[in-house]
Amino acid sequence: MPTPLSICIENCYPPHESLRYLRCCAITGVDPGLIVSTGGEILWQTEADRFCEIWVSSDEKLICFRPIGAPPGARIHRAGREVILEENKPVVVIDGDYLLLPDFCYRLHVHGPAPEVTAPGYLDFEEPASSTLARFAAAGIVVLGTLSAAGCGKPPEDKKTQAPPVEVRDTPPAVEPIMQPPPPPMEAMPPPVEVRDEPPKVAPDVEPPPPPPPPPPMDEKPAVESMQTGEMKPPAEMKPPIEIRTHPPKAIAPRKDPLE
Repeated sequence: MPTPLSICIENCYPPHESLRYLRCCAITGVDPGLIVSTGGEILWQTEADRFCEIWVSSDEKLICFRPIGAPPGARIHRAGREVILEENKPVVVIDGDYLLLPDFCYRLHVHGPAPEVTAPGYLDFEEPASSTLARFAAAGIVVLGTLSAAGCGKPPEDKKTQAPPVEVRDTPPAVEPIMQPPPPPMEAMPPPVEVRDEPPKVAPDVEPPPPPPPPPPMDEKPAVESMQTGEMKPPAEMKPPIEIRTHPPKAIAPRKDPLE
């Protein structure tokens, strides 16, 4: 969830100085929070008719938002430039921006993260704001937030010369997603589960290659190809190898006649 922001909404033309600064807390746009009513009042967690809402986006930016059906006329002024609040389009505001409404002018001061969520309350400078409001209301002189006869066609002089352009977003807030833990490092991740469409098939038995032909018999002599005609001819008669003996031959003994 985004962190609530502590802001002050300054009434540029207050009926009394004690009513100039209203301390507020802006919360996420998913929950009811600050609104600027059609009567020009800053209200807290109410369903009253409104010009716009003030809340914090998911990226912790301060937003002015005109809901669908809200009356037109709200503008954001920054360093001489203005943006009209359109229905259902959040506008990012920064510290020092002006919120201009028919007969009203407010300046937004962003102070940072709020230590706690509280209802709006005035800063008392000269006298308690509650007694001032009661006295003015009893006299019927002014209504909170209304301008003097000079009106508020332009905000007070802005000393800033350089300012970023006003950011307008296309979509309203969404419910915050649940933060997921970061994935483990790639080396620690197990392999994904493998799902196959078919069961494994047994590979067929591969027949061994046929044995080579037997060599020819020792008494057979292979045919020899003629180098001239290419015809196969029987080999020429091979001569026996030269025989070498280690002992000379012995004479054969004469044969004896058995009748003698």
